[in-house]
Formats: sequence, C-alpha cells, structure tokens
Amino acid sequence: MADSGRTPAKRAGQVFRHFVFMMIGALLAVPYIAVFIWGTQLAGSPEAGSLSAVVAFILLFVLLTVPALLSVTRALERTAVRELLDVELPEPIGSAAHNRRWRGAAWYLVHLMAGGLTLVAAVFAIPVMVTLSVMPLTGQTRVSDQLSAVLSPFADSTTAVLWSLALGAGIIIFTILTGMALRHWAGVMLGPSPAERLALEEQAARASARRNELARELHDSVGHALTVTTLQATAAQSLLARDPEAAVRAMQAVADTGRAALAELDHVIGILREPEGPGAQPMDGAAGSLVELPGYLDMLARQGLDIERNFDARRLDGLPPVASTAAFKILQEGLTNVLKYASPQQCALTISAEPRMLHLDLSNPVSGVPQLRGGGRGLAGIAERARLAGGSAQTSLTKGIWSLVASFPLDFWQPDGGQPDGAQSVRGRR
Repeated sequence: MADSGRTPAKRAGQVFRHFVFMMIGALLAVPYIAVFIWGTQLAGSPEAGSLSAVVAFILLFVLLTVPALLSVTRALERTAVRELLDVELPEPIGSAAHNRRWRGAAWYLVHLMAGGLTLVAAVFAIPVMVTLSVMPLTGQTRVSDQLSAVLSPFADSTTAVLWSLALGAGIIIFTILTGMALRHWAGVMLGPSPAERLALEEQAARASARRNELARELHDSVGHALTVTTLQATAAQSLLARDPEAAVRAMQAVADTGRAALAELDHVIGILREPEGPGAQPMDGAAGSLVELPGYLDMLARQGLDIERNFDARRLDGLPPVASTAAFKILQEGLTNVLKYASPQQCALTISAEPRMLHLDLSNPVSGVPQLRGGGRGLAGIAERARLAGGSAQTSLTKGIWSLVASFPLDFWQPDGGQPDGAQSVRGRR
C-alpha cells in the first residue's frame, strides 16, 4: 500500500495499529516466557533435577508447536494482519497443504518474537518514562534512588532523561521498522504460494470468462428479442387498420419471441445464482443449436422475412455441439441485423461442411450504410464467439450487399483429434 497520500494522523494511526499487533504477540508470548523461565530455574536447581527441566522444555515445545500448526491460528493471524497491518491477503483455496502449515507456523513464531521484544522494551522503558514524567511534580532532580536498578550507571537526572527519551524513541522506531518488516513478510508467510497464486489466477480467469459468456448470452437473447418485438409491434401498429390478420400474426410473433427470450433469460439467471468454480454449469445448454434453425427461420418468415435457404436441415443434427451452438448464435445475431437493416426484407443463407470445417454464409441487400446498435457490439460478439469455437468470422459490405461469413473446425475440442460425428456435407437445396 502506498504511503504517499497518508496524512501525519493516518501515519500515526498506522504505527499505533502496528504496536497493537505486536502487543498481541507479546500477550501470546507471556505463557511461553513463563514456561521458559520456569524451565531454566529447574535446570539450575539441584533439588529439581534434570528430568524436571527436560519436562518443562518439552512442554514449552508442545505449547509452541501445537497452536502454530492449527488452521484456526492461521485464520486469526490472517485477520489480525488484514486489520492491523493493512495487508490484503486472499482467502486460501482448498485444504491446507504442508507448505502452508509450516509457513503459518513460522509466521506465528515471528509474531511471538516481535511481541516478546516489544514487551521487554516496554517493560524496561515505560517505567522510566513514567517516573521521569512525574519528577517535576515532586520537585526531585535526581533519579538514582528510584531507578538505580535500571539506570545505575547514570546518576544524574539529565543523563537519565536523555537515555529514557532515547529508549522511548527506540520503541517508536522499533515499532515502525518491525511493522514494515512484518507487512512484507506477512504476504510471504500467510499469502498464497506460487501454486496457489496460479490457482487464484485461473479462478479469476474462469470468473471473467463466465461473465463474458453471460454477457454474450444476454446480448444475443435479449437483444434479439427486443429487436424483433420492436419491429413487429411497429408493423402491427401500421397494419391494424388495413390488415388485421397481418397485425395478429405480427403480435403472435411478438408473443413467441417474448416467451423464448424469457426462457433463455430464466436459464441465464439460474447460471448467475450458481456458485462459480470448475464444476459450474456451462452456458451451452441454453445457447441452442443448428437443430433449432429451421424453426427459427420459419418464425422469421412469418414475420415477413424472405429467406433463401441453401442447406439440408436433416444434416444439422449430426454436427458437434461446439460448432453447432456457435453457428446458431452467430446466425441469430446476423439475422437480427438482417431484420433491422435489410432493404428489401430478404436474405440468403448457405450452410456447408467439409470433412473438418463448417462454413456459414449469410448475405442481404441494404440501403445505405447500416448503423449497428451498440457501436458494433453485436459484430464484436460474433467474432469473439467464433474465436472461442476455434473458428473465425468476417463481415463486409460490397455493392449494397451485406455479408457475414464464418467458419468453424468440426473437430474442435475432440480429444483424439479425429473426425467427429456429423462432419459431413449439409449443403443442399431445401
């Protein structure tokens, strides 16, 4: 965290929080210090014997090791580091590995040592500072009687004051430097390992890909539905007086499109409610496939779009799901643009397959240069969807004819790299 924008008050608050963190370590270190003193006294006592000292030091080792290796200790240390040292630590993923346990134990020991040193310094310096602060109130000028056990080499008050002030400054400097070191090492000891960082990056990449996937689905389904309903509602309004039957058909198309869009939207919302992760439900289940294309074209034909179909509908159900889904959604976006910009309302669609490639060709006449909605976001989505399926897509406007051409490998994501089922020609006049 950069300190360039910190005010003196914020810096002082940060130093105080660092001091509080080290005092927590000091409190944790008190039992260990007590057991250590007890053990050294037993070791120096002829009555106690060496066995008692060994037992005391074994107890010290157990008291130090067991809490250091507990997951709850690591969790508490992470919380303290976040709140008091201002270090961002991501939550660990998966079960605790041995490396994470030992790094957490090492951090616990570092925390105890920093706290113990702070405690010793505070116990030595704070009484000196308190005594010196009350001296002017009592009229005393010498401190050798009160602090002889601590400052016996310094008999006069001036020397004692200077040394006690130096001790106070030393505590502050120690707190600042130790806090800086602890902030640095907290990320190393409590943060993710290289393998865990890689897993976190992969998790973030999956989440980003999932968001993009949801955005594409919402754009394709809701954007298409809004386009169709707007056009058909406008047509129904103009036809209501002179051709009621055509107006009814237009409103029926609006209803059909709305129901289909609601179904897709319901599925997308269900995906949003699912937890993210490797086992999350893929979006392809709601994306449709070329099997649905004939019915979809029939619906557009009922809305007044004249479609020249150059493919064999019976061959569409044998295509691999990845290519079939991508092709359907790209054609859905392309046909939405046809509805908006074709003049007259007609288009030609050709679908053909080589042994390993699926080809789409959609063209329609336009008048002028179409202004694509969303600044061309739909065309960007077409290119992205084709790329994710291992293929490519291009659009062009030549002599008043708008063309969309896309190609996909039919063996994309095939584990054996062989020719998948359905890699056969679908070209033919329907």
